[in-house]
Amino acid sequence: MAFTSGTDDNDEIGNINITPMVDIMLVLLVIFMVTANFLKKESININLPKVGASDPNVAQSIQVALTKDGKIYLEGNEADETRLVSSLMHESKLRPNMRVTLSADERLPYGAIANVMGMIRKSGVSRIALSVKR
Repeated sequence: MAFTSGTDDNDEIGNINITPMVDIMLVLLVIFMVTANFLKKESININLPKVGASDPNVAQSIQVALTKDGKIYLEGNEADETRLVSSLMHESKLRPNMRVTLSADERLPYGAIANVMGMIRKSGVSRIALSVKR
């Protein structure tokens, strides 16, 4: 591609400086990487009860959450009673000694928590942990 200027010499542009473009792309990449971490941490709004000590192995289990509205979440996805029982039943056949960690809002009545624990037991899971704040 040849460009002519007001003078008579015909100089060709042999290269294009792409350093500013690379700098902008790297800045955008860093911004997207940082923002993606914040988006991933989105969770269900539950006020957990506070206790003095808790189990550090909670992350290795399947997470079930019960919100103050009474909605049930299995691994972050909303589930009804039948889906909860069938999913846990399928998972308990694959991993017989698995543990389910139940996170329930502290303002929920004991009966609602006991009902969800009963559903978890009904699916064949014998190890249930309750999630709390330290």
